[in-house]
Amino acid sequence: MESKDIIAFALVEIATLVMAYAWLLRFVYSPYNWVVIFCLLVVVGVVFFMILSINNRLDEIERRMESRDKAIRVSIMTVEADLENQMTKLNHNVESAVAEINRKRFI
Repeated sequence: MESKDIIAFALVEIATLVMAYAWLLRFVYSPYNWVVIFCLLVVVGVVFFMILSINNRLDEIERRMESRDKAIRVSIMTVEADLENQMTKLNHNVESAVAEINRKRFI
């Protein structure tokens, strides 16, 4: 996990703590309010880590796709070069055959 993710997680947890505490101040204070705050922090933390997990998986999929894309590009370039070489050889053979036929025709 990157440092920016840790900082974001800390900020989300602090904001959740402040919001839950402010919301619970509307009611009469009781010791059970801290249980609600703790549960809210846990829920927000789990949701945050789920989002990070999804983000990491998407990044991994993107890296795999890019590597496959590069491999396909290299493959296509290789096939293109081979095809051009074969076409050049074929063109040379056809030109040689036409020259031979023309030479025999005029003899």
